Amino acid sequence: MARLLNTAQGDATISVNGSRMIQRGGNMMVKRNITLTIHKYSAERLDTTVSMLAEAFVTNPLHISAFGPQRIDQNRLFFRIGLRHMFTGQAFVALGDGRVRGYIHFNASPYCLPAPEEIPLAATTLLKPLGAAIPQVIKWFARWCHLDPEEPHVHLGPVGVAPEAQGQGIGTALMNRYIEHLKQERSAGYLETDKPENVEFYKKFGFAVQRQEQLIGTMIWYMRRPRE
Repeated sequence: MARLLNTAQGDATISVNGSRMIQRGGNMMVKRNITLTIHKYSAERLDTTVSMLAEAFVTNPLHISAFGPQRIDQNRLFFRIGLRHMFTGQAFVALGDGRVRGYIHFNASPYCLPAPEEIPLAATTLLKPLGAAIPQVIKWFARWCHLDPEEPHVHLGPVGVAPEAQGQGIGTALMNRYIEHLKQERSAGYLETDKPENVEFYKKFGFAVQRQEQLIGTMIWYMRRPRE
């Protein structure tokens, strides 16, 4: 469980009532009451956020289809490009023990995704470092751009939690920040996911599946949350 405490600066403290095993010397110890803070993302955390996201997504089916299994190098390149040039909306990081433990990004339409006709130009410029993965990434993003809803919405993604920090309420706390924004803006929410367990997670926040299909060999679920 995680309890979110907002601060006057717009950051937040998360008190996580859980436990995890840590090793000190030759002894195993239980560390309890993990405290994290949520801050607005800033470029000074680029490298640590890139590494965290790469580790969080390297086993995702869509990323395996696009980059290959265990291609942590390709995932780092992808998220470095994204954080520098593509994730231009609101973004937050969850910090714990001085490290980035989670990240969330969301952006309002029509600025959430590029227009489909802009994808070829991106392939020859921004995406060039991805090399052999470019054709798959083009198919991936071209399809998502094509299906992006015409109705006003706030598009979620990416959202990720460091593998060693999952199950401690960090993802829920980050999602609560997003849901709070949807309510303030009275806007619909929208996302794509490639993992069935994520579908169930997002349903807890009012999302419902609108469409599912195979994309570059991977099942994708498209989900919407109605405006309040």
